[in-house]
Amino acid sequence: MTASQTVKASTATRRRPRDRRAQILHNASELFTKYGFHAVRMEDIAEATDVTARAIYRHFANKQDLLSQVVLEDQDRLLMAAQSAERSETGVCSLEELLTRMVEASLESLRLGPLWQREARHLTADDFERVREGTRRIGGAVRRAIEKADPSKSRSGADVRAWMAVSIITSPGHYDRSLSQRRLSPLLVSAALAAINTPECASASPESRDAPAAPVANERPGTSRREQIIAAAARAFRERGFGGVSLDEFGIAGPAVYRYFDSKADILSAMIIRVHEWMALESSRAMHHSASDELVIEGLVRGYVRIATEATDLFAVSVTEALNLPASAAERDRRIRQDDLAEWVKWLRTSRSEVTEADALALVNAVRTALNDLVRIPHLSRHAEFPDELVACSMNALLNTPMPSARSGRRRDE
Repeated sequence: MTASQTVKASTATRRRPRDRRAQILHNASELFTKYGFHAVRMEDIAEATDVTARAIYRHFANKQDLLSQVVLEDQDRLLMAAQSAERSETGVCSLEELLTRMVEASLESLRLGPLWQREARHLTADDFERVREGTRRIGGAVRRAIEKADPSKSRSGADVRAWMAVSIITSPGHYDRSLSQRRLSPLLVSAALAAINTPECASASPESRDAPAAPVANERPGTSRREQIIAAAARAFRERGFGGVSLDEFGIAGPAVYRYFDSKADILSAMIIRVHEWMALESSRAMHHSASDELVIEGLVRGYVRIATEATDLFAVSVTEALNLPASAAERDRRIRQDDLAEWVKWLRTSRSEVTEADALALVNAVRTALNDLVRIPHLSRHAEFPDELVACSMNALLNTPMPSARSGRRRDE
């Protein structure tokens, strides 16, 4: 073989490594998580992988297929962990062991939570149903373990706690971690167990615990044209995502929309600003009306749940669509969220002086991620006790999660 042939062969080897498909999936996962499905082009993924876009099509039919494979492969790790725990050799698997295996799988699949939360609606109908079925199986495995450990739990009570635990376990993909995996893993398991072990909220009778709440009258639309636009946009953004909606779909003529908003992004900014203002009001109430400093954290949780359950469309959009904000608005949004998070950490540590700031931050992030997830699960919200259950489980996780041993240190790179 000549020198030039050797160089060409060497170049071909570099360009087509055996793990090319895995590289493409990894880079696609990173880009989808950071920028959103609509904002990422196949060319962007190709550039990140140092190949041509044509090369990606050798492995994946299209961008939608790529998203499906990213989500499904990450979800498979959680499914395998749940199933292996249920099929353990002894036939007996404790709830703690199940959660521990799922946490280990979750920390290998950090992008699953954000992508399922924000981008699942962009999957094909078949793939969406496949992923949703996988999600149900994961939640079902945890619910069965809860019912086995405590047969007195109602079906709805076990269901809420199962999904709370799953969301806590998969929460690290939603925030920057300041703890090492060795410390974060037991903390997440303990927080999930604390949420699961929360006593059920009282109801009128034992029989009513599993009965759905009475239907609520339809929300009356406001007469203000601006409010009509915001309400219609919130529903559309929640259902199809910011990138999948045009201004013409709001049931109001385009020129009328422009009397109130300069662009679609302007509408999104107005929605998220509104949610931030409501959160600020709830935080103010918590700090001014709590009987003691130790009760402020409960007021913060109750206010958060109140907004999330009473204005779910707006709240959901603030969770899933914020990455579509213009740069200046995105920076403002980031600062406000950081300040709000710091407020929770401060008051949690006021209630629990033994908790370090890093541990408190991880706990708060895990609980808020769970709240963000659960309020958007329709079948859970149909029960009358749902808001109170969310508050109770959140408070038990925040206040009664035992801290890992001191041997479990922080990240080495801090």
